[in-house]
Amino acid sequence: MQLPTRKKYAVKDIMNDLKKIGPSPYVLSEIGSKLVYYEWSCCRNLLGNDHPITVNFNETLEFMEHGFERMLVEGELWRVKDTPQSAINDFLKERPADFLNHILERPVDYIKGLLESTVAARKEEIDYYKQMESGVRQEIEADSENPELWNKLRLLLWIVGKYSEASDAFKTAKSLGWTKESSAIVAL
Repeated sequence: MQLPTRKKYAVKDIMNDLKKIGPSPYVLSEIGSKLVYYEWSCCRNLLGNDHPITVNFNETLEFMEHGFERMLVEGELWRVKDTPQSAINDFLKERPADFLNHILERPVDYIKGLLESTVAARKEEIDYYKQMESGVRQEIEADSENPELWNKLRLLLWIVGKYSEASDAFKTAKSLGWTKESSAIVAL
């Protein structure tokens, strides 16, 4: 995957690049901790806690580090159309233009390198979860009425980008009695 070379990065540029990467909760959390946290901190120091840019960085950090994962684990992202890109788009709809156009403080080379390492990490993550998928499918063959196993399969399929299959696995988990309240999986 080739990400665009930029002379500067605005918030919307980072988010658009992340949509191309199709991040998992782990990948999004890494960007949150390594980039967005720094930007939030800078804005908090320069503009204050209550400034709209600071507030939006805080909400973005919360989404990246916790909200996105929570949506997936709690079953909010289960339809075929519920992709990382759509979740990011839905989040961005609530952000003001001033925030989306805000230019980041981190150097361009740092941001570009971080995004490139994210692409590599995402490829490794997909390979890892694909290997886990076959093991979970074997577990399901042995215990096909277990909603937790079907939900586990849904999460694996979603992370590797098989959204249609993930949706079908979630429907099966729900039909077998899976609920977010009874789920054994609380985080990825």
